[in-house]
Amino acid sequence: MIVLFDFDQTLTKWDTADRFFRWLLKREAWRMAAVVISLPFVGPLLVFPKTRKWPLRYGIWLATLGRTPSDIKHLASEHVETLFQDGASPFYSDALAKLRAHLNQGDQVVVATGCLVDLASSFLKKAGLDSVPLVASTMRPHFGGMARDKHCFSHNKIPMLTERGFPPPWAVTYTDHHCDIPVLLAAESRFLVNPTEKSLKRIQGAIGNDFTVLNWK
Repeated sequence: MIVLFDFDQTLTKWDTADRFFRWLLKREAWRMAAVVISLPFVGPLLVFPKTRKWPLRYGIWLATLGRTPSDIKHLASEHVETLFQDGASPFYSDALAKLRAHLNQGDQVVVATGCLVDLASSFLKKAGLDSVPLVASTMRPHFGGMARDKHCFSHNKIPMLTERGFPPPWAVTYTDHHCDIPVLLAAESRFLVNPTEKSLKRIQGAIGNDFTVLNWK
């Protein structure tokens, strides 16, 4: 059977892409200076959900300006290495245990995430899970930086998983967020990992109470 795992805040303790792009911005003073200078113009757009994507896209473009796809791949690997240097893990230990239990049972485990593919693959490799199929977001060159290409997010996960040979329905799905309601609807068994109150209510409104809440540490 196919078992589908979300990545950020399901397997990991935080939004890994957000932290990665912030790390890229902070590596060079001129990038942070550009952020500060642009705040009066892009900052107000963060207030409204419908316009929030534009400053976020600008931040990603600025973080990747002058960097090639191979640079991003190398930097993603470097970033992940720094997170493990102090012996701490960005993964929930309960999540890794559950994922490995599914593998040991002979289940086909797939990770589907909006995270950048090079970043998510670096995390999985560090955890010894590089053999697990990964369906993730990609980027493309854009005016000297990088922009989103295929975004493996919400309803987009379904065609991207299908393209890779993992079409719905899935036997089991694990996620933390209501953005995965389309994925949850296509699963036979559903597990919510440390959901926020907002996500819990949104998911209940869409699928009722046909799920199990997991509190992972």
